[in-house]
Amino acid sequence: MPYQLYDIEPRLRPFVKAICALEDDIVAAPAAPIRVLPDTCVELFINFSPPQQVAYTDGVIASCGRSFITTRLNHFMDVRTPGKVSFVSICFAPGQAYLFFPVPMHELANQLVDLRDLWGPVADELQERTETAKDMPHRVQLLQQYLLARLRQAGPPDSGVDFCINQIRQAGGQLSLEMLAAKTGLSNRQLIRRFNPRIGLSPKEFARITAFLNALKKLKKHPSRSLTEIAYESGYYDQAHFIHSCRDFTGLTPGQLRTTDHILC
Repeated sequence: MPYQLYDIEPRLRPFVKAICALEDDIVAAPAAPIRVLPDTCVELFINFSPPQQVAYTDGVIASCGRSFITTRLNHFMDVRTPGKVSFVSICFAPGQAYLFFPVPMHELANQLVDLRDLWGPVADELQERTETAKDMPHRVQLLQQYLLARLRQAGPPDSGVDFCINQIRQAGGQLSLEMLAAKTGLSNRQLIRRFNPRIGLSPKEFARITAFLNALKKLKKHPSRSLTEIAYESGYYDQAHFIHSCRDFTGLTPGQLRTTDHILC
């Protein structure tokens, strides 16, 4: 079931990381669960078939509504899809989803939230209009129109938080809160106060996850390299700390991450 990527409307490109859709009319046995890793992103799903089922790290299982957002900010989720799949998903760029949803992001962290709880009747209207559109490209177009309308209602982006996000990502997560505060001229407390409602994470948590994702890319790209080498390059004190982060964020060891086929990050 290959994902189809769609072009992002130019005005949305600073805020949206990817738009993809999956459509499979063949009814098959439910696939094995896919482990979706934390990536500091918020994702919006509009389903046109029976929705996915999500299992959280604490074992709680949630059946999704037709339209919902997931905020897998620092925990993984196990997602099981039904035999027939049809949906559009919008993956927001790190730290940009707060412009589209009227709730502080830290109140939604690591949850699956029905879109009606956030957008009210607009969510039902969106579901109906996209579901009756003639094909998937028109569904994507409609969804982007709704996002543009939400963006026009939002206040200006927080340029200070955007600057911090870019600094952390450029450093591969190897940037302390003290260094970040020095670059921005804000106190540690002010940084945390600005980050939590907009990102859903503190600057320290965001940096820690960014460092882990950077290490994970190296782990996948260079399977023959030693864990110690990857750990040091990614800013970890030693191999043991890297293994601990792997277990924290994925529930798996680095060796399991290298070999498993049911991981999405």
